Amino acid sequence: MSHDGEEFDLLSCRITAALQVYPRASWSRIATVLAEAERTVTRRGKELLESGDVRVVGVIGASGVAILRARCLVGMTRSVAAGLARRDDTVFVYATSGEEDCVAELQVDDAHLADLVLDDLPSVAGIRELRIDPITRLYRSVREWRPGILTPAQMGALARSRQDVYQPDGSGGSEIPDVHRAILRILAHDARTPTSEIGRMVGISENTVRRHLESLEANHQSRLRVVVEPSLLGFKAEAMVWVNVPPARHDALVEALLKHSEVRYAAALAGTNSVLVNLACTDRLALHQMVTRSEWSALAESVSVTPILKATKRSGSRLGAAASASYLY
Repeated sequence: MSHDGEEFDLLSCRITAALQVYPRASWSRIATVLAEAERTVTRRGKELLESGDVRVVGVIGASGVAILRARCLVGMTRSVAAGLARRDDTVFVYATSGEEDCVAELQVDDAHLADLVLDDLPSVAGIRELRIDPITRLYRSVREWRPGILTPAQMGALARSRQDVYQPDGSGGSEIPDVHRAILRILAHDARTPTSEIGRMVGISENTVRRHLESLEANHQSRLRVVVEPSLLGFKAEAMVWVNVPPARHDALVEALLKHSEVRYAAALAGTNSVLVNLACTDRLALHQMVTRSEWSALAESVSVTPILKATKRSGSRLGAAASASYLY
């Protein structure tokens, strides 16, 4: 177990990695795949969840996504990051060093983008400059991050049917039925809540819950993911990387980029920078080598690295706060 931010031991890392593949996998299934005693895996897995070091949450599929970059007034970065984290529409919020002081992902459809950019965000106290770049293509979300802890065979044994990365199209999206909204609220708080408990809370049968869960996932309305600080898994150097790439080399760069397990997140932007990447590396030297000596970086026109100082929100969950993404629903 971790204490005061200390790195997980190997078993805790492997259990966390198993949850990243299948967030609702039973402890017995994880124990079988890891070839560990079920009692040990159950105890350690529950400890991880109860400590808050690992959280399994559901994030609603957004119809549109944009990236915010903010420069803050001196001494206001922490306040701005906390304020952005409290917003219903932010998915992740990072305080960073470099050209940007804060980087955030926001859920916004095209119909409301102008109001967000021209009226809403400029009124946030402490922001000196900002820009918003809509995401035009999502190549890897944190849900798909596999940190290279498990073997391919182990991941294959845990994985269910493969789904493509959700692609936000900027449309308003369809209305969510009340029963689905109620289930999403529960998943946002604890995505490992048993189907029997969800049924009791919503007032429907367990079999009906299972059908609704399958429907929500198939329609990308629910995306289950693990919230964990990469440093606890041994990845102590995390950064946002802004990449400019000529259009003729864009696809080749993305293909080479996605071969690396250090890539937590990758998206194409409608802005000056072609691609945004969230990297989690073991240390600063590994980060340096990743952005200077990798096949993908050789295809880039320019690469700008923005180290992450502190995450105030990940996957819709505010860090260090009792509130979760449940208010999104």
